[in-house]
Parts: sequence; C-alpha cells; structure tokens
Amino acid sequence: MNIPNEMIMDDAQWQQLIREIADHFDNLTIMRGFQYYKQKRVGAITFTAQQGIHAMVQGTEEYEVLLSMQSLPTSYCPCPVHSPCKHMIAVLMSYAESIGRPVHAIVNAHSSTALKQSVKPTSAISSVRSDSETHVQELEIPDNSYSQMKEQAMDLAQLPIPEWHKLFRSCLNRLGTGTASTSYIQAATDELYAIKPKLSLGMDQIFDLHVHMYLMRFCIPGRNPNTNSPVYLSYPSQLAVDALQRSIEQELNSPLDLSNLNDEQYTEHWRRLEETVTYLRKQMMSETSSIMAFTSIYRDLWLNWLVPLLHRQDELEAELTALHDIEHKLSDDSVSTKTTTGSVLNMNPSSSGTGTSTSNRRPSTLPLPLVLAQGWIYFHLKQDSEAWQILTSGSSAYGIPPEHVLHYLHVLVEQLDWNRLGHWLAELGPLLANRRNDPLHDYMRLWDTVIQELPETEDTMWNTLVSMLPHSRPAYEDALHRRSQWRRWIDFQLSTGAEPLEFRVAVLQPIEKDAPELLLPFYHQAVERYIGHKNRDGYKAAVKLLKRLAKLYKKLKQEERWEQFITALAVRNSRLRALQEELRKGKLIS
Repeated sequence: MNIPNEMIMDDAQWQQLIREIADHFDNLTIMRGFQYYKQKRVGAITFTAQQGIHAMVQGTEEYEVLLSMQSLPTSYCPCPVHSPCKHMIAVLMSYAESIGRPVHAIVNAHSSTALKQSVKPTSAISSVRSDSETHVQELEIPDNSYSQMKEQAMDLAQLPIPEWHKLFRSCLNRLGTGTASTSYIQAATDELYAIKPKLSLGMDQIFDLHVHMYLMRFCIPGRNPNTNSPVYLSYPSQLAVDALQRSIEQELNSPLDLSNLNDEQYTEHWRRLEETVTYLRKQMMSETSSIMAFTSIYRDLWLNWLVPLLHRQDELEAELTALHDIEHKLSDDSVSTKTTTGSVLNMNPSSSGTGTSTSNRRPSTLPLPLVLAQGWIYFHLKQDSEAWQILTSGSSAYGIPPEHVLHYLHVLVEQLDWNRLGHWLAELGPLLANRRNDPLHDYMRLWDTVIQELPETEDTMWNTLVSMLPHSRPAYEDALHRRSQWRRWIDFQLSTGAEPLEFRVAVLQPIEKDAPELLLPFYHQAVERYIGHKNRDGYKAAVKLLKRLAKLYKKLKQEERWEQFITALAVRNSRLRALQEELRKGKLIS
C-alpha cells in the first residue's frame, strides 16, 4: 500500500490522535469497532488529497466511511448512529496497522488518557518515604512544573545525555507511579514529547532514540547481581518492549541527518552520539541471551548511524579500547575476588588501556554483549580474523542467539561483499550447529547467494557443512538433493543407517528417475534390517520395500536378477512363517 508522506505519523502526532479518539469515542464504541476490525470487515483503505481516509465497512449493510484526520468529529459514516461510530473506529484501526502503529493503543485510548489525568502531586510510593528521602527528592527536582521543565529543555542540544535522562525522570514524575504496559508507555511518551524543544533534524533523531531507550529501560528490570538469573518480562511489559523495539529499529534504519550544521553544532551532535554509545555500553553489559534489547541497539547504532559518518578509524579503535578496558576489569575482578563488586561499565574511550591483544588476560567466560560488541567493532575495522576468534572461542560462543550470528552475514549481503561473505559463512557456520531448522535454512540461502556470485566457493560450503555434522544434517541433505548429487546423497544415507520408508515419495522420485540403480543398495540394506527385527511390523515394512525393488529392477530391465534375488530371499528365510505369509500377501512369491 502506498501511503502518502503526510499520512505517516510521528510519535507526537500519534499521541494526539489517541487523545482525540478518547475524547470523541466512548469505550463501548471502541470495543465494537475492535470486533469489526478483528473480523476483517474493513475493505481496502485509500487516502484523499485533504488528509482523509476512505474505506468500505461491512456492517448490517455496507457503509462508506470517510475519516477526516484534520478533524475527527467531522468524519462521516452513513450508518444510523449519526455520531462517532464503530465503523469509524474499525477504519482507524486498519489505518494504524497500515502505518505500523499498535492497534491496541486505540483499544486502550481511554485508559492511557485516564492514567495521565489521574496524576497526583505525591505518588503512592513517595507517601510512605521518610521525610529525609522526600527532602532529597525535592533537592533533585526543585520544580516539577511543566513550564519549569519546558524551560530546562530549551538547552537540550547543549546538555549531556545524563542530563537528558534526569530531565526525563523529572518529567515522568508528573505521571505518578506506573507499571510497564503499553498504556503507561503511551502516556509517558506523550509527556516527554511535550517538553521537546525545536531541534535540528539530527538532534531530533537522537532525542527520539533516547526517549524510547529510556522507556525501554523502565520496562526491563535489572538483573539480580547475586544470582545472575535471566530476566523475564510479564506479558504487558513484553508488549510494551516490542512496540519500543519496533520504533527504535525504524529510527535507526533511517540515516542520521547531520547536514547543514556548522562546526560547533556538528561537534555538539557528535558528543551526544559518543555519550549515547557510553550509555548503551553500560546498559547492555548485564543482558543475557533471553533479552538483548540494548545490545541490538548498540549494534544498529554503529552500523547505521556512526560508521557511515566516520572518515577515519580512530573512533572505532577508541571504542575497541573501551571494550578491552571492560574485559581487563572483568578479568582482574575474577582473579582478585571471583565476584563483581561494582560496576565496570562507567568507562570512557580515553581511559587507560591500549586496545592490544587480550588473549592472555581473557576470562573464561565473557558477557555475551561484550563478545558481540567486540565482534562488531572488529567487523567494521575489517579485522575479520580477530572477530572470528572472539565470536567462536570460549564458552559463550555457542550461546549466541542465531539472529545475532546471521546479522553479520546479512550486512555483508547488503554490502554485496561476496568474497568476505564466503569467509564469514565458513567461520560462523559452526555457531548455528544444534539450532532449530529456520536459522540453518537462512544460512543455506546465503550460501546459495554466494555460490551464484562465486561458484568456486562451493567446495568451502561442503567442507563447512561436513564439519558441522551431525547438527547440519538437514541442511547437508537438502543441499545435496537440490544439486542432484544423488550418489553423495545415497552414500550419506547408507553411512547413517537412514530408513527409506521415512522419506516422502517426492524426495526419492527424482533419484528413481535420474539414477535408479543408486537406490538398490539403499533398499536392499533396509530390507535385511527389517527382516532382522523378526516381527510382523518388520516383515510388512520389508515387503513394502521389496515391491519398490521389483519396480526398480523392472525399470532397469533386470527382471531375471530380481527373480533370482526374491527366490533366494524366500528360501533363506523359509522358516520365518510370518515373513512367508507377508511375501505371499504382497504377491512376491507364490
């Protein structure tokens, strides 16, 4: 669907729409409209030149709905209600889906708005604090009024990122207490955007990113430093985090716009970016494979925003130094105390550390985010051997989620760097061993792409797949089959003791057509195994295969050889009465 640019909403416009829906539609109408939306009663939506939305909705009859996005109350529906109705809501939800906005935000429009209207000067938590704690809070936030915060935000572009987050915290205190849910996040987002001053395009993008990261940090609880147990989210929290992740991905997929800036402004923007990297480095280090939200943001920030703007490698080398400093600190702590007694994350690229090899000091298990971060910086420096070493060595290697492994490969596809992709496929393939089939399917599609561009890499693919056996068995079999390498496919089945009856007919048909003689030993060995079971089920399975063998011998015009074989088989097993019965039932002997 082609959506006009003026119909694609930013976060502030979306929050305004939610407020208008809450103002003009009651809860019952919204829920009825939601039912219509779920039942797919809304036809294709189109857009008018006056920022209108047109769609047909199937109710008791078909209604032609015309929404005015400039003024919702003036929207029109010919149904008997003659006021904001469920048909309009259904169209609004279809529109939200088309622009990638959460439909449940419309469903929860009233609860989101009510949350903001129920703000109290003192939250439930602060009411039970001691006087001294309250006094400290008052010192931190001398004036919680909207105008005061709006005034503080005017200098946002010149403030360091930690000051941004302090301002965010002050702003959200106006909401009172809340739990991580989509309705609270909607209300919090609206509060933060309400104080945003006019910024440059690039600073606007950085602001959007930090709003969503700050709220994501609110939704994801910190990991217990004593137990180091994984973090799990409640269902409402997971919905909120998913929505925030989609917003962040969309923001980071758009190039950072630092055009039309003077030298001073450019330097200020770059400082905010460096502070953003420092913030992410701290937030991601406690993550585990169950939730790697900030690790993914760190990766995409470098990939899509920072690296395209770099003219030298100094910044990458400085970041690598910072990551090595963290590694040194972890190593020192593990040697001296065996426990982490404090944060090692408030590091600065200019702090001590040379960025040289750390293999002699490396602890046995590095935090997974640190492994991935070092891997990406080495990747951008094109120091591939170092990247492979950090990614594939140590006990953390096989805990890397497959989507993070595959991301390296997909970036090389986008860069059309086929030679480098071939090497990365060979090195990272073992990390996908013992995984579900989906990552292996994706991995093999990438090999197909490389081989199409560089046919000489096919031998490398085979060697890699063999090294990954038995975990790569489905991918290896499929690759042999798709390339019609029937002899190798049969040899592999014979060596692994595969059962012919376990394969679909469609798998064996092309072999029967192109090289039927290769199936003879495959079937013969299986027949002997089935007879060796010495039970009725085994005999029935053997007869099934014997019938296939009869057809193969006939196709090969070796009927005489078949007669000799079946006669010898019957004589050799003449004392197995159940087998003789099955052979007669199958009309293989008389």
